[in-house]
Amino acid sequence: MLTTTEQQVQTTRETIAVVIPTLNVESIIRPCLDQLTWADEVVIVDMFSTDRTKEICSTYPNVRFFERKDYIFGNVNYGMEQANTDWVIRLDSDEILNAELQLSIQEVLLNPDPEVSGYYFPSLQYIFGLPMSYGVGKPDLCMRKCMFRKGTAHYECNTEHEDITTTGKLETLSGYYEHLTNHTVEEVVRKFNYYTTKDVERMADDVIANPEKPMRTMYKAFRMFVLYYVQWKGYKDGWLGFYSSLFRGPVYIFIEDAKRWERLRSQQGQSSSLDRYL
Repeated sequence: MLTTTEQQVQTTRETIAVVIPTLNVESIIRPCLDQLTWADEVVIVDMFSTDRTKEICSTYPNVRFFERKDYIFGNVNYGMEQANTDWVIRLDSDEILNAELQLSIQEVLLNPDPEVSGYYFPSLQYIFGLPMSYGVGKPDLCMRKCMFRKGTAHYECNTEHEDITTTGKLETLSGYYEHLTNHTVEEVVRKFNYYTTKDVERMADDVIANPEKPMRTMYKAFRMFVLYYVQWKGYKDGWLGFYSSLFRGPVYIFIEDAKRWERLRSQQGQSSSLDRYL
């Protein structure tokens, strides 16, 4: 028997694909895909996972699976190009659309406004396995451009956290998606390590050659912590608010800045103490 969500899709409507970049997500991909069975296509662009990601995705009849090495947003661009639909949604493997948002999407597909080219999705942000209400997870600030008419959006691929470039008018849908990211401190550190490495490796040589002074880095880190913890009231989330503000602010900034300094030393031919033994 079809669910209410799936029955709604039976009516004639415009088509939609969901694009998801993946890498070794066997433990989290099912809840995401289970809420997308009504989509015409789910385009998975995988960076050659070594776990059961491909096997799990192949059990969903609306999934198309591609393997490709690139920056994450480069793979998202590729996935949107492969879609054979009127609309595309950009989603991550740890993001789950709630029932209200799914119905909002389908209402758009049934009666699209010709003047609107895309939509923001509200989100409920999790970190360390807990939902955030303030600070980094302040609801009215957790909005992302997610749904677009095909061909009206793309990533520039300059950084790991850039906004997507869009054309046309954007509106906001009702409902939200749950972003179940960074369940443990270890996962946070692992992702930060990946993101900062990818960002630093694509920085121009002249940017690396002109590092900011230590006090400037200290100021940026302090400012971000104050923004998340004080101005956005992260303190109301207790220890969750403190650590999420600390990691998303100072910790991330210091890791990235240290890697910029490390690359500068490498470009200047400065070796580490270990090099003499290699």
